[in-house]
Amino acid sequence: MRWNGGMKKTAIRTAFTLGITVIFTLLLTLSANTQLISPYTQSSPIFLNIQDPIDMIIFVSPQYANDKDIRNVIDLYIAAVKDDLGWGTKVITITTQTNDYQTIDKIIEQYYMLYRIKTCIMVGEDTDTALGGDYDYMNKPSTIPWSTIGGEDAYEMSEQGIICQPYKMDICISLIYPTNELDYGTKKSQIIDAFDKFSNQRHVYHSKKILVFESSDINTYSKEIYKNLADYGNLHYHEDPSSLEISKSLTESYLMYFVHGHSNPAMTKVNPHEDGLFSADNVDEIDAPLFGADGCYVNGWWSDQLNTNTLEPSIGRTWYGSKIFTSKNVKVMVLGLLSQSGFSYPVSFIENTLPDLIEGKTLAESMIGDTYLDATVIIGDPTFQYNFVN
Repeated sequence: MRWNGGMKKTAIRTAFTLGITVIFTLLLTLSANTQLISPYTQSSPIFLNIQDPIDMIIFVSPQYANDKDIRNVIDLYIAAVKDDLGWGTKVITITTQTNDYQTIDKIIEQYYMLYRIKTCIMVGEDTDTALGGDYDYMNKPSTIPWSTIGGEDAYEMSEQGIICQPYKMDICISLIYPTNELDYGTKKSQIIDAFDKFSNQRHVYHSKKILVFESSDINTYSKEIYKNLADYGNLHYHEDPSSLEISKSLTESYLMYFVHGHSNPAMTKVNPHEDGLFSADNVDEIDAPLFGADGCYVNGWWSDQLNTNTLEPSIGRTWYGSKIFTSKNVKVMVLGLLSQSGFSYPVSFIENTLPDLIEGKTLAESMIGDTYLDATVIIGDPTFQYNFVN
């Protein structure tokens, strides 16, 4: 068959039309996949879902959103994580319009659906955060809405906040919240120092010693769980320690350090008979990369309101979470109900997370996919891992 000039022109027009149709269809498809997140990003929405994978998101609250020094130290941390783990990270600044925990949750879920992100770091105590409970002058934040996929169907709510029930963690959330009542310069310096620590102390040799201080009036089930830590190192388990034993413990180094007892945001009573009080200030002296405080309201902070149903922004007095900024050795703190039992399946941090963490996975990877009870609050570096180098 011979092609004349008219047939050639028709064929060219047809091919051109088909090409335009294919390109237009591709652009519509890419745009549809990214239109949900485009209002919260600075990247082109067309190419957002074909860029490098994102493993971590760092949210910066309105108070610190325009601080170049904080952004610079976060960028150095991102580079260190990329070099160490190969993870990609996205920084999102929260505006006054988007500073609502449910709006933030929608952003997290949109990124999760595209990239299966592993973790989010929330920087800034003015970040709107869900309430997990309130009692007296104590407020307990809940990261469960951000940790779970599926919206409110993934957890239950009451007038007091997020109800304590087993939930599956899909995303590891870490809070970097300075004490609100400090001046801006101090809070800024603390954030910078924390990210410097996370960037520069990624591979350090640690002792194989594991320390547990636990009160005998609260350990009916947890004692056995804590004693199983002997599988991971040289366990030093002390029931009802005295204040002198607590002081002596601060002179040695550890793989991990746990306290369990009756707690508030600033202390844990680990001895029901004597003066065995472990203060949050002691965290500054601990030589261990991981610290865990186990008990009620140990994962909260002080409020300026009595029995309020809102998470007050005023974080006054000493609280455990602030010690991530002042401790030179602790890189991550785990706060909450860490040794819960009474279920037919594991629901605690110690049972679910530590086996994978000891094997070398990051904290985030060790936590996601498991079931937990109550909001286990992470303070510090979610990319922390045990990687022993002399």
